[in-house]
Amino acid sequence: MGAGLVLFMIGLKDDIIGLGPGIKFVAQFVSACIVAMIANIRLIDLHGIFGIYDMPYYAGVILTVFFIVGIVNAFNLIDGIDGLAGSIGLILCVVFGVLFYKSGDLGWAYLSTSLAGALLGFLFFNVTPARIFMGDSGSLLLGFVAAVLSIKFMNVSLTESVLVGPFKITSGLGLVSAILIIPVFDTLRVFTLRIFRGKSPFTADSNHIHHRLLSLGLSHVQATLVLASVNVVFIIAALSLQGIGDAQLVSLFMFLMLSLNGILSLFINRFKRREFIFSTNVAASSSLKSEKSFADKVLDKISEN
Repeated sequence: MGAGLVLFMIGLKDDIIGLGPGIKFVAQFVSACIVAMIANIRLIDLHGIFGIYDMPYYAGVILTVFFIVGIVNAFNLIDGIDGLAGSIGLILCVVFGVLFYKSGDLGWAYLSTSLAGALLGFLFFNVTPARIFMGDSGSLLLGFVAAVLSIKFMNVSLTESVLVGPFKITSGLGLVSAILIIPVFDTLRVFTLRIFRGKSPFTADSNHIHHRLLSLGLSHVQATLVLASVNVVFIIAALSLQGIGDAQLVSLFMFLMLSLNGILSLFINRFKRREFIFSTNVAASSSLKSEKSFADKVLDKISEN
């Protein structure tokens, strides 16, 4: 609660009067350190990713700080269209609520479900046309809670047997990667593209996944439903494929997201090509009409003479 309060107050001040990115990063770093070092909620095992299992204390603290700061910024960046961050957060909280309930960690289940209820009430007023907005105070806090719930569940899955219907959770990190896939992939993608183009990774642009969907002519609601549906499909796939292992699940999901991004790029290029051809035809048609109109006026003038 102390770490969350730090982020919320910084986000609220940014919403009211505006703050530079440096101050927000300091607040995120402080909050992450409070969680990792004082609350002792940290990554203790990488589940075999890169061949790493149990980690020493300081390595776990450093990785936890980077993880929390990264997820906080991912949710802040994905809050770009009406309803998207709230919908992804609602799915995340409902899933974690069920997982923690099934593992017997009722306190964490209450935290997840209460936030899910708050997001559900918020979404009634945030769908297009939105009457209220999450702001940095909301997106930073949502990303922070998402990061902490993810870390806690990854640690729980190492020591406790979690059964969700017919599915036994044996690859906790793989399941968490499916839950966070939309904001994490979008952030990694835009940061990578900005760096390759020689720009700061924190430079604002309109190259996020939701912006790309809007460029196809989708509305805010339609783009949100598409991304939320993809998120749910990945979570179902993660539950169904628990037996293949964490490293394999993470690799599979990244490959699938890269493939979907490639398909989306093809659709966008085809859509832009059609728009260009259509606009060219319209311009040519209007030009012919104006020429014909001019010729008609000349002929009328000749006939009058």
